[in-house]
Amino acid sequence: MNCEAAQDTPKRRVHRMIKLRCGFPYIAVVSLLLLLLCGGSAADQLNFTTQECKLKEPIYGNTFDFSALHSDLAHVVESAGNGDDKFEFNVCGNLSKTCNGETNVAACLKKQDKEYVLGRQHELHYYNGKMYFKYLSGAKCENGTADNPNYQLHVILSCDYTLDANPMHITRYANDACSFYITYETPLACLPIPDAVQSNSCSVRDTKTDGTFDLLPLSDTNYRTSNRQGSVFLINVCKPVLYGENSMCPPGSSICLYSPKATNTSERFINFGTVQSHPVMENGQLLLRHESPTACAGNSSVNYTSVIYFSCDKTIMNAHPEFAGLGADECTYQFNFVTPLACNDLKPCTALTSTNELLDLSSLSSQPVHHLSKDGRNYTVAVCASAGNPCQENGGACYEQNAETISLGNANSHLRFNQSGSLYLLYENGAKCPTGSGATSLWSTKIEFVCANNATKDNGTTAGGGGGGAGGTTGRSNALQIIEDSNCQLLIQYQTPYACQEQIRCKATVYVDHTTDGVGSSGDELIDLTPLISASDNYEARVELPASMEHLVPKTTKFYLNVCRPLVPKYQLGCAGGSGACMAKVAASGAPEEEHSLGFPLVSLSRVNRTSAELLYVKGDPCPTDKKTELSTRILFNCNMRAGRGQPVLRSIEDCAYDFQWETNVFCPPHECTVSAETCDLVHDELGQRFNFKSAPFTKDGKIEVDYNNTKMSLDLCGQHRKAMTDYSQALVNIFFTHDAPNCGKEGTMNVQIRLICSNETQSSSTISSDQQCNLLYVQRTPSICQFLALSVPQQDAGGGSSSSSSSSSSSSSSSTTTSTTTQASPAGKPTKAATPAATSATSTTTTTAGSEPAAAPIGPTASVGTILAAILSVTFCVTCLGLFAFSPARRHRVRRLFRRSNSAVRYSRVQSNEEANLLLEPNGEFTESDDDMLL
Repeated sequence: MNCEAAQDTPKRRVHRMIKLRCGFPYIAVVSLLLLLLCGGSAADQLNFTTQECKLKEPIYGNTFDFSALHSDLAHVVESAGNGDDKFEFNVCGNLSKTCNGETNVAACLKKQDKEYVLGRQHELHYYNGKMYFKYLSGAKCENGTADNPNYQLHVILSCDYTLDANPMHITRYANDACSFYITYETPLACLPIPDAVQSNSCSVRDTKTDGTFDLLPLSDTNYRTSNRQGSVFLINVCKPVLYGENSMCPPGSSICLYSPKATNTSERFINFGTVQSHPVMENGQLLLRHESPTACAGNSSVNYTSVIYFSCDKTIMNAHPEFAGLGADECTYQFNFVTPLACNDLKPCTALTSTNELLDLSSLSSQPVHHLSKDGRNYTVAVCASAGNPCQENGGACYEQNAETISLGNANSHLRFNQSGSLYLLYENGAKCPTGSGATSLWSTKIEFVCANNATKDNGTTAGGGGGGAGGTTGRSNALQIIEDSNCQLLIQYQTPYACQEQIRCKATVYVDHTTDGVGSSGDELIDLTPLISASDNYEARVELPASMEHLVPKTTKFYLNVCRPLVPKYQLGCAGGSGACMAKVAASGAPEEEHSLGFPLVSLSRVNRTSAELLYVKGDPCPTDKKTELSTRILFNCNMRAGRGQPVLRSIEDCAYDFQWETNVFCPPHECTVSAETCDLVHDELGQRFNFKSAPFTKDGKIEVDYNNTKMSLDLCGQHRKAMTDYSQALVNIFFTHDAPNCGKEGTMNVQIRLICSNETQSSSTISSDQQCNLLYVQRTPSICQFLALSVPQQDAGGGSSSSSSSSSSSSSSSTTTSTTTQASPAGKPTKAATPAATSATSTTTTTAGSEPAAAPIGPTASVGTILAAILSVTFCVTCLGLFAFSPARRHRVRRLFRRSNSAVRYSRVQSNEEANLLLEPNGEFTESDDDMLL
């Protein structure tokens, strides 16, 4: 409806009649009704349906055309968690084959040798940025409802600028479900990237350290950080914000402010920074500077600018940015992003993914060089090393032709990620190469590394390119294939298991209508369990079965699990390689025996709601009671701020499926705490916890001293206007405030972010970036904050603490100062004696009592072995001295039990609504038909 149209309409004629007969009060009422009608039409433009295969985006006018997703055959998705159910569907057309004997079918489900029609045609829906195909007229479903009696398929179209090998993912469903949801990640669901900022790389080389920083892996997802005033910043790194539900940022914007209370849709999302794919090093500080086309509200003569400062922390597995503050000019926004991708001391020929997964290809550099041939040319190629003779010095690749050697690029060991997230190596500055236009370019070599799984590894069956030649075994040479050697670039694909990344996703998004913590608004939020992934030990589960099931698990049986990854192969655990869960009978010596695989991590994490998620391990060993059934594991994770990292608990065993529950605070939403300026207390009202800054071992009467410009700068944690937020995913509390710093930057003020991290050591570091507005990132690792976060002091810090990517430098543009003191703590949280006077001083002030919650670190059989050895020594001593326990196994068992730590009972979290309570209590933890609205 056009509310300002001049033509006479029935509504206008009624309005005139009422005006003439009834007077002004009625005019006001009718005017209000017309206004509501107009407002309704504005809302309707964000919720509509079309029968076509394309739609026009209602805010910016972009057309999303999905006709290119049409397949000549079918799109196929299998659900490993549901007996390998197979979904076949097409987009913008029907399948080319029949389903259950019927033709003209658009979607089909193959389940246990039966076929079910899921839809004969589809319609395209748009709702607040979410786009999806709904398949209609499916076959009748036995478990259908009055509203939805038939099978249905929903294909959710998700923006992804990269081209992933597996772009489709099925949402976990109950075996008797009638509705199914597939997410299809595609660039066709994205707004176009402006030509001026198109790029498939996002890296910079630090000339001082010769290290390369590659930030492209951070572009896979949108990040949300609160402005602490009721709005939320949506951020993507190196790419524009991924378009989606309540993520309708302007085209090309990498940082935008989402104001949910804005009534005008064009003002709901404001561009605060256009995409920038060229990070820079400014005096040792890694940063991305985003210029915005939006005029600054405080000074219309300039536009907004947003700066993201990147700092190194090798221990973080789920990095995300934080809003540090607004500049004194009110036109510059600053963000801190602490990530392992900002670390520059990686081993050569290795790379870190955005989830802190280390890909190590360094062993390939020590292998013999590879000799390949194509079109009469003989190529010599090395990986992360010089190829040697016949190549030139430092040459990574070359070819011989007519007794002449042509350099194809200089060797280096800087692994990079392409836009699909795959690794590649680029050798540049080779010999001159004439182009078709008559110009001259330089030869280069690009080696793309492809994951070689069991189906492809060393099979030598890949077609195309060159075959194996002299200088290596056939299998090893066939792992390398020349794809092309045109346009002055040699392109090689290298199949290797070292390039294989995580098998399944340990993250899931869930749409949240609102939050009660004051830290966000409607939109997709991330459930991320990557902090629970262990690379060093396995988790041992407690067994708390109902009395009717206790006989199913002998007392000597133990259960070992990892999260989203295979078990760590150690301590003679003999389950099939790649198993995510293992059941083992433990012998008297402590060694595991009679192991049974409880399934493999083949199904990605699925969300139940914002406070609950489910992980499924399938295709384990044959079930002892039913050889036709395979053992499986289901882990239900529940958010509980009081639980710390938590521990898996075996709750039930039904039909050869082992159900575990895991209370943890890892994926709980951030919680806003209060800081009392009078008492200098940090207060967590939900947990009833207090932390006093004045008595903290890392402060002096509530103040922190920071080295800057050869002086000591004092920061008062007890001042006014301090904002404090918990971040359970990183086991820390963030403190934000502004500090007067007359000698820092042009404005003389400083935005301060303090990260108080639960750690087994006391260590601090600081990075100060000086521009028009100074920015201080202060990192304090300390055992003293652990109890406030309901955490036990960790036994060890993976990676050994935080470091900064910046180095000391001139303060004219950017500078950083890092100071640190370290005190190691025992697993119980009590510091050990230090060797230096400075450390001894720190030791005397950092004694911490660990909380009563279970330890966050995984536990493995090594603890049991140590306990048994201690028990044996104790028994031997007693036998020698007293002869008391000489022939009493029962007494020895009681002695062993004394050394075993007890664990607290499961605690239950408070849920926010009846809907959440019902979902948490759902016995199967699976989506039911009543949950459809949560998915769409």
